[in-house]
Amino acid sequence: MPSHPTSPTEPPAGTEPPAGTDSSQPAETPTELYFGYSADAPDLTAVDVKTVAPATLAGEPAVLTVIGESHYVGLPALGFHELCSCKPLPHERTHRTPLSAGAEREFSFESDRLDARTVVEGRPLDAFPGPEAATVAYRFDPEAWTTIRVADGGYETYHTYPEHDLALYTETTMTPRRATQR
Repeated sequence: MPSHPTSPTEPPAGTEPPAGTDSSQPAETPTELYFGYSADAPDLTAVDVKTVAPATLAGEPAVLTVIGESHYVGLPALGFHELCSCKPLPHERTHRTPLSAGAEREFSFESDRLDARTVVEGRPLDAFPGPEAATVAYRFDPEAWTTIRVADGGYETYHTYPEHDLALYTETTMTPRRATQR
């Protein structure tokens, strides 16, 4: 991955430079975003990886990945893998969220090593704070972004859809389970 300056006028490392247009975008306008959860890593060779950044989540090494359809967050040490896509997913734990302002969803992932809770909010496009604070970001079109930011106790994402005047925000909180909690 190319290195990026980290001056105040430049986006942070893990942020891809602006792109004109992305020909891998689906021809049809998506109407839903799918969140798939698994204890096993998905096959990422089947997706269009745009950018990847290492991170630490719940005290463990993690990987944050923007893909052509959305994002992937992997936390292998705790058996947590979230694949998010505007295309339907084959996961047994899949949740759908409409791409509309005002949409609200909440779903969870539980395993013997981790509890994760995701809250989704459909916000107006102008609520998107921009890529500057993101841990990893990718610009698909002038106003179409996917960003992931490591936060206290988990991570946040934004997926912007100018065609829907939408900034879809997610906040995922993670609580590792100790051996005595199992």
